[in-house]
Amino acid sequence: MTSPTFRISRLLWLLLGAVVAVLLMYQLRTALLPFIIGGALAYILDPFVTWLERRIPWMSSRPELKRVIVIAVIFIIAAILAVLAIVAGVTAIIHQVQAFIHDLPQLIEAARVTFETVSTRLAIDIPPELTSIVQDAAQNIGNVVVDAGKRVAGRTLSVISQTVSLLLGLAMVPLILFYILKDRGKLIEGMLNTLSPEPRKHTQNILSILNDVFSSYIRGQLLLGLVVGLVVFLGLFVMGLLFAPKLTPYAPVLGIVAGIFELIPVIGPWLGAIPGVIVTLAFAPDMIIPVILLYLLVQLLENSLLVPRIQSESLNLHPVMVLAALIIGSEVAGLWGIILGPPLAAAGRSVLLYFLSEWRAEDEIEPSIPKVEDDAQPMESVQDSAPAAESSGN
Repeated sequence: MTSPTFRISRLLWLLLGAVVAVLLMYQLRTALLPFIIGGALAYILDPFVTWLERRIPWMSSRPELKRVIVIAVIFIIAAILAVLAIVAGVTAIIHQVQAFIHDLPQLIEAARVTFETVSTRLAIDIPPELTSIVQDAAQNIGNVVVDAGKRVAGRTLSVISQTVSLLLGLAMVPLILFYILKDRGKLIEGMLNTLSPEPRKHTQNILSILNDVFSSYIRGQLLLGLVVGLVVFLGLFVMGLLFAPKLTPYAPVLGIVAGIFELIPVIGPWLGAIPGVIVTLAFAPDMIIPVILLYLLVQLLENSLLVPRIQSESLNLHPVMVLAALIIGSEVAGLWGIILGPPLAAAGRSVLLYFLSEWRAEDEIEPSIPKVEDDAQPMESVQDSAPAAESSGN
């Protein structure tokens, strides 16, 4: 049986290797960004490519060429859709986003004034001993909102300036995506063939675990973002048409913001609701309660219908572990750490459980080997005694 010291050292080496791999990926995050984006898109498109490849009846004798043609067709369709989207409305949405960013300081200031006005009106019905507390809280909240808006705007400009340096790498994403979709099986097989049988088995199982976790997580989060963004857009758009026309121009932008923030687990939906609340306080204070109820209703439907099923199939982590992964990821890698922290934590947990299961199975097999040899010796002695008995009988 494996000694406890060997078990502990083996576990420590595994954890050390995982830490080194994460630190190496963090140091190379800029260079790895195109590969990460290409891999994420490959996770999304690969099932569709495989499905379409199986549905095409011709060229079965040349599967590689058929897959290349399927990928090329998908790229052409994606390019056509991108052009149509740009012509149809993306330009208008971009202008709305730019106008929203330009008007953000005024919106925050108007929201603060509205909040202080409402709190002043409510202070009339509050006992005198609580009036000063309410006024101080209103002023503090307004200052916090303004400071948060300034910090967000500053960080956004910093991120945009850093993104400019990544344009060359991002331009390589379509090429990386093409080769991943075309030769993913060959890439994995070539890597596995360089390993001996035992490491090859573990590597193949680990890659399968990582594939299951990340593919399910990426597809699930994109689905959640699409649903939440669409529902928020439709809700705000209808409210704007019926009750507050000033909200209507901001409905597409707020829907996109809600969908993007939905990609961040646990706290993302609440962060995505903040811009909607600010815009409502600035342009339609009387609609603040219906808008808040809209965001709460969206989260209620999402948490009760979509999130349990998706997270049970992907992360399988306790909410406390997800929050811990978000905090550590944001501290280590910023926005990318917030997005990738939970799936990395889930993948690390699954890999650790896999190795613990393998080691437990090895410990159960090792004691049985001497027992089989001991049981085999009496059989051999019986067989050896049989000729001796026959010779004695003769």
